[in-house]
Amino acid sequence: MRPSTNEKIAPEKQKPVHGLLLQQALLLLVSCLLIAGFFQLPGNKAWFNDRVVAYWTDFTKQKNNLDPEQRKRERWGNDYLFSKQIAQSFARKKSGEKALVLLPPTDYFKERNIDYNVPEPAVFYYYTGLKTVWINSKDALRAGWMVRAVEGSLLIDSVRSRKDLADSIRAFTKYKLPL
Repeated sequence: MRPSTNEKIAPEKQKPVHGLLLQQALLLLVSCLLIAGFFQLPGNKAWFNDRVVAYWTDFTKQKNNLDPEQRKRERWGNDYLFSKQIAQSFARKKSGEKALVLLPPTDYFKERNIDYNVPEPAVFYYYTGLKTVWINSKDALRAGWMVRAVEGSLLIDSVRSRKDLADSIRAFTKYKLPL
């Protein structure tokens, strides 16, 4: 049945607008207090400081510095710097595309007071585009170049003979590989 146009429909009772806003403000305040309390718990506070605050600190520092190379240097430090220096020496010689470089373990460099955590070959390639191998690789004997530490700096040597390369690999095996 259809209501006639003469009938009046009673309007629903509505809450006053200011009461609704007051309720919403109260709910907002309570939820903010609960969230703040949640992050005051020791485990959550440590997570918040380690993840959120640390990220924000890095972001505010890096947003003014958009050069990718500089950001990589700051993020990865000596590992990135030494890797790039090794690759740049091959770029100057224009032999980087074909080069396969043998990298000694990190402990070898640490023993010689060089702060270089040798990245694994895939990471080294990501940093530089240069192919490298570790001493435990099946391709280690195919390396045409090797990196050595001499008087506190890195030296890149060409491999003169497979016997010399095998002797060097054998000498490097006394050092522990990171993986």
